[in-house]
Amino acid sequence: MAITEKLMEQFKAIHKVIWIILLPVILDIGELSLFERIFKCKYEPVAKLFNLKIGFISAPPSIRYMLEDFPSLIYQYNSSAFRGVINQIDLTNLLLLLSVLLVTSFLDSGYLAVISQAGHKRVTFKDFLRDGNKSWFKFFILSLLGVVPILLVLINKELGYGYFGLVFLPLVYVKYSMVVDDVSLIDNFKLGISFLFENLRLTIKMAFSFGICFSLVGICIYPLATLGFQGIVLGAIITAYFGAVINKAVLEIYREISGKRSETIKSFPADTENTNEAPIRI
Repeated sequence: MAITEKLMEQFKAIHKVIWIILLPVILDIGELSLFERIFKCKYEPVAKLFNLKIGFISAPPSIRYMLEDFPSLIYQYNSSAFRGVINQIDLTNLLLLLSVLLVTSFLDSGYLAVISQAGHKRVTFKDFLRDGNKSWFKFFILSLLGVVPILLVLINKELGYGYFGLVFLPLVYVKYSMVVDDVSLIDNFKLGISFLFENLRLTIKMAFSFGICFSLVGICIYPLATLGFQGIVLGAIITAYFGAVINKAVLEIYREISGKRSETIKSFPADTENTNEAPIRI
């Protein structure tokens, strides 16, 4: 499977749902505006000419993937300092965090549902709302697992980093399973985790290929960000566009390989029925 060819095929599909890139742009610019108003400070990105990225961008994609110092309204940890509304663990902050997760998990679900169906059928905003609600709970549970490192870092930095590496990274394909595989939540986790370990070599290739692609895109995003608010908006649009294409490529690769695996598994009973040998029983 040529990863670059699979990537190029997704541009046409994303063009059919180009409106979906507005979601990550609104999230990024809205968060930046609220951050500057609440904390009374203006964001000035650190100037970089090139930054090598390796890995998958989030879904929905964020300009934070390229601008690593991009402010986070809710929580952010830089070096040895905490920034954002949540900088300690208490009941109020936990309730705020849960409220934010309820909203973002719905948006994540709707976003990936639209990306998943793009190119296969006509997709409208109604599909975003309906399918976003359909998988809302699944994405909420996945989001809860995603904020565990945040809470652990507030308690102990080493615990947070350890959890992220040993527990959260193996879940990278689970969100794709949630919109592709019509199974239970537990099976989504099983399928996503097993896909990672069965296709580890392919995952590494995709992480390098897609990461390098975004590294090249970053060459124009960094200068734009230094131009001020308008430049950051343009950078967010570029990130959202290419992020949608890359997420679509990863999703289609997952769909293709997992589909072939399912067909292989389904063929086993048929092969057994066509043989004259009696099944071995223990």
